Amino acid sequence: MMMFKFFTGRRRRSNAELEIIQQERSHAVRRLLGTMGLIFLASVAFLGTMIVLPAWLELQSLRQQKASTERRLLKAQEEEEAAHSRYIWMMDPEYFEQIARDRANQAKDGETVVRRPTAADRPRPTPAQRDNPPQR
Repeated sequence: MMMFKFFTGRRRRSNAELEIIQQERSHAVRRLLGTMGLIFLASVAFLGTMIVLPAWLELQSLRQQKASTERRLLKAQEEEEAAHSRYIWMMDPEYFEQIARDRANQAKDGETVVRRPTAADRPRPTPAQRDNPPQR
């Protein structure tokens, strides 16, 4: 009554054998799913890195440029403030009078200028005087 002779030589397996085969297959499928999951996570991590890393590096570069620019801005602001302070002083007539008195030895009518000699005002010794210092 068999239609196909191909299936005649096969014996029927017992329930215990079928359960063992089913457990082996399920164990193999679990291992395969775990491996596929790891491969998937590695692929996502790689692609994420390829997308995010260049943007992150550019962000770090821009932050460094920003910090450098801010430092230069602070320095320029300090220089501008110092220049402005000098400009304010230069616009003051009393400042010009003070400079004229100090540098040009000018005085008001009736004033007497008394200057203490400084190292710059002392005459420089000649080479002969340097070689033969005076004896005290």
